[in-house]
Amino acid sequence: MAGAFVFAQSLPVAITFNGQPLEVGGARTLADALDASGFDPRPGDLVAVDGSVIEAGKGEPFHAAVNGQVTSDLTRTLANGDVVEMGDGSPTEEPSDIVEEAIPYTISSEGGGAIHLLEGQGADGLRQIKTGQISGIVAEITAREPQNVTRRNVSPDVGDEKVVALTFDDGPWHGTTAEVLDVLRDHGAKATFFTVGSRIEGEGIDLVKRAASEGHQICTHTYTHASGGGQGVNLGFMTPEEQTAEIEQGFAAIENAIGGEASRIIRTPGGNYGDEVMRAIGPKVSAEIGWDIDSQDWRRPGSAAIANQIKSAWPGAIVLMHDGGGDRSQTVEALKDALPYLKEQGYRFVTIDELMSYPLA
Repeated sequence: MAGAFVFAQSLPVAITFNGQPLEVGGARTLADALDASGFDPRPGDLVAVDGSVIEAGKGEPFHAAVNGQVTSDLTRTLANGDVVEMGDGSPTEEPSDIVEEAIPYTISSEGGGAIHLLEGQGADGLRQIKTGQISGIVAEITAREPQNVTRRNVSPDVGDEKVVALTFDDGPWHGTTAEVLDVLRDHGAKATFFTVGSRIEGEGIDLVKRAASEGHQICTHTYTHASGGGQGVNLGFMTPEEQTAEIEQGFAAIENAIGGEASRIIRTPGGNYGDEVMRAIGPKVSAEIGWDIDSQDWRRPGSAAIANQIKSAWPGAIVLMHDGGGDRSQTVEALKDALPYLKEQGYRFVTIDELMSYPLA
């Protein structure tokens, strides 16, 4: 029986080598298969980090796979039915020192509308700077492409519908916000309030609750109007962490007042929504809202001048006004003049959410 076993072990095995049937004798190893096939693989080269050849034939000696499993062991024993694929060796890159750095993603802009939407998640790419330990050559390689973002500046296509979005910044404000709400109520108008979160306390909570209960949209205008490092006007002057806090705390102040989730539609202080701001807060918001008509009420030019700006509205326009940030009595008087005028022209007044329900282009 021992002799039979030795005899059986010495019989050739039938395999498939590079698609052709082949019998392999001897020790029946991968090396034996290579000898029996007559195939002479060409070794790859040793190459520098830039792909240039340092030394020919000093790379991978051959490429082999047995039953789909890659191997470099020529002593591997083969069995009947094994499928062997062999080919030339691949180039082998020299060892190198690697420094990695981010490739910042870019934000392109298209359109001229007052509603600002970001398309794409935005992710930095990765660049590798490799210095060959043998050649000393330095090569720069893009290991991962950045995922870029498009800022779409769109306007609503309202067709023949005469709708206008009235927006108010910088409240809630003692006296003025309640007066604005009274005028809106008297004329059946809905509006959107971009609130300063730090003012939503005490009476401010009651004012925000009232506005929400009367059907107005409550959004954030940041928590402190970018005070401190933002100089009260531009989130872009602040660190990314500070920018994020301004938005998140603004949401939280609204949610504390209304007892529900805050709108993710925002307006940045000064309308400053540059690339660095978009990088920091863009993933946290659904849209940033600019304006088509600046009522100029922040200049306090007189109620008639403010009313004339409001009266110039067209279908789908977004009007910027203020219910906070100072004496807004002129704004209140301007509304009493402008709203009846626009109603006579067939206009109705909608929230930003309602305006964005129209096709955006």
